Order: sequence, then structure tokens, then C-alpha cells
Amino acid sequence: MKTENAILEMAFTMFLEKGFSEVSTNELIRETGLTKGGFYYSFKSREDLDQRVVEKYIRPFFVRPAEQMQRVWEEKRQDISTGELLWQGFFMPQRFINYQQEIGREVAFRNFYFLLYEGMKKFPEVAEYFKECNIRKGESLRRILERGQRRGEISKTIDLENYVTMILAMQDGILALKVLDDGIDDEEKYKNIQKQMWRDISTESNEVYRDGGVTSAVS
Repeated sequence: MKTENAILEMAFTMFLEKGFSEVSTNELIRETGLTKGGFYYSFKSREDLDQRVVEKYIRPFFVRPAEQMQRVWEEKRQDISTGELLWQGFFMPQRFINYQQEIGREVAFRNFYFLLYEGMKKFPEVAEYFKECNIRKGESLRRILERGQRRGEISKTIDLENYVTMILAMQDGILALKVLDDGIDDEEKYKNIQKQMWRDISTESNEVYRDGGVTSAVS
């Protein structure tokens, strides 16, 4: 008999291709090679399987970046520049490749995004993951910028709240573009956002920026 993890993996693959609602329980049973008895031995119900797919494959997309941001903040904020901290503790944790490494497989972003959208409508906890993730991302970015101001690396005249809102919105825009073209390199886009942002807010001169600032941190 297939292991429960193998069944969840196959179910996730089917959901990516067709969505939660378009995959019937009978189709799942047939494709996994189980009997109905075998299926219900492993899962209490179809809803139980769906929830476990969400927990195993969707929750990490929201939870792991925030955990990594917190870890970098706790471990490195005393040792690296604010430019480096912005990359390591905010932008880098959000790369889609991180998520794929977390679940141990490649995933077409377009399929994943549509499944994510359906999941937010179908499962209240997915909408909560999304909401909490955005809150924690905003908090992480805000505290890095505040730290930069305290250290004199970021101008104290900038409106931090406006910058936090702007950067989060730009990231959402990159994800929307990636839906249209999965070949878009989100890591490159994040680097470009950070470079432009640093030009706007840094107290360093452009020459310092080019020679040893953010460019070195993200290269």
C-alpha cells in the first residue's frame, strides 16, 4: 500500500493540474491505486485529505518565509549592514525557489498560484495564513528600516509606512507577472527592487552604493 505521504504527493499534483474542486474523490482513489477501504483507512474523509494537503504543501509557502526572516533578524542584525539585512532578512526568504526546496519538488508557479487562490476561498485557514504572512512581512521590513535609521544608514526623513506599503505592493506585482510568465526570475526582480529602494532611502552616496553597498550584499 502506498504511504500516506505518497498519497498526499499525488493528490497535490492532481490539485495543481485541476484544482481542489475539479478532482473527485473517486478520481483520487483511482489514481492512487487504493481501494475505498484503503483510502478511508488513511484519511477520515475527503476533507481530511484536503486539509492535510493544505498543511503539507500550502502552509509552508506562507509560514517559512516569516520564520526565516525572524531567524536572520535574531542571528545577524548585530553583524551585518542594513543593506545586507534587507536582502538576507526580507527579500531572500521570499524567493519561490525556497518554497520548492522546502517541499522537495519543482512546482509551476502559475498552477500553484491558482491553487492558492482557490484555497483562500475554500479554506478559511489559508486566508488566515495569507493575512498573517503579510502582517509579518510588513513588520520585518519595518524593523529593518527602523534599524537602518538608528544606525544612520537610512534617511530619517523618509515615511517608513509608505515604503513598507510600496514594497509589499511591488512584490505582489511581481507575483502577478510570474503568473503570466513563469520564466520571470523573481530573485532578480527582488534585487532590482532593493537596489532602487536603497538609492531612494540610503544616506550613502551613489558611488558608495555601487562599489560596496547593496550591490555586494546581493551579488
